[in-house]
Amino acid sequence: MDNGLIKILEPAGFTDKEAKVYLALLELGQGTVAKIAQKSELKRPIIYILLEGLTKRGYVSELPNQKINSYQAVDPSIILNQLKAEVKNLSEMLPILQTMSNRGENKPKISYQTNLNGIWNAYEEMNHIKDSFFITSYAKIDYFFPEGIARWLKNYDRGLYQLAGRHLIPDTPDNIAIGQKLLKANQQVRILNNVSNLNIDFSVFGNKVAITAFEQSPFAIIMESADLANSLRLVFDLVWAGSRKIKKQP
Repeated sequence: MDNGLIKILEPAGFTDKEAKVYLALLELGQGTVAKIAQKSELKRPIIYILLEGLTKRGYVSELPNQKINSYQAVDPSIILNQLKAEVKNLSEMLPILQTMSNRGENKPKISYQTNLNGIWNAYEEMNHIKDSFFITSYAKIDYFFPEGIARWLKNYDRGLYQLAGRHLIPDTPDNIAIGQKLLKANQQVRILNNVSNLNIDFSVFGNKVAITAFEQSPFAIIMESADLANSLRLVFDLVWAGSRKIKKQP
């Protein structure tokens, strides 16, 4: 089953196994638990539980007047419409939420992400800030987030991201190979001279600074401060000027 399709359903609240059941039903058109189990490669007992949850949320319906219980997936456009409604509601509430966030003292806001999902969400935010820069090992990101960079590149091609960033990467073959792909996504990429091992990701996007440590248990610290972000941009410009260009492959 296509892992990319499974990941696409995550924003709609699907777990990995729920997505497999839903996609299996889409392919089948309609199906019994036995057919769903065969298509999704999940065990029948868990499918009963998953179907109950998906039915309650309106993503799956049970077909009436069947000798054996059969199920059908709703049209994917219904899921898209629900997501659009949730985004609209959040957009309308955003000014209120931002006001609540700004009630504290005038000091940098610091947040911590100690799990991979939280760190990935921070990376997703960066993709929507046009002028951002990064000092990072994309080989390390590719290790901790398998297929993540491939999804980024696919979304760049589809025009879903605004990012036109600058990327400084270590001087290693695997990082340079990824850098070549980023160049084709209209990103600027340069190589850090005499740096072959980098265990952190350093990013500045908008008025935020993020530092991710690629340890056995990765974590990220995100600081929101316009003064800090602007000062670090000046430092980055100095490092960028001393780095070397990566050659764009035909």
